[in-house]
Amino acid sequence: MKLRTTRNSIRIRIRKSELELLSKEGLVEESVNFGNQIMFKFGLTIHSNIEQTVANLKDNYLNISLPSELANQWINSNRVGIEINHPISENEQLHLLIEKDFPCAHRPEEDKSDTFTELAAENQPNCP
Repeated sequence: MKLRTTRNSIRIRIRKSELELLSKEGLVEESVNFGNQIMFKFGLTIHSNIEQTVANLKDNYLNISLPSELANQWINSNRVGIEINHPISENEQLHLLIEKDFPCAHRPEEDKSDTFTELAAENQPNCP
């Protein structure tokens, strides 16, 4: 998984094998080790008991939970992403974007074997 953040915006890009794992296990995670026993983890989960996408941050763990119906529609279709604007205060929103990962044409050294090449042609540009 790839994580990109900007002000009040979180974007996750997920590879084919990770999407398969999410479909089977209901969870896919990634971690970044900062040394000195400091670990940042982020995960994408599927829950049958929620009705809307939720993002939580606790103890260096960012978890984005998807309702099962929405997740299954996305996983089993050519739909590229799920985009949510979650209100966090009266004047602010948290923008969440979860996408299937495309190969990047301008990065020839990147391993593209686990990306959604079949969707890239339909959804240009293929690597923002």
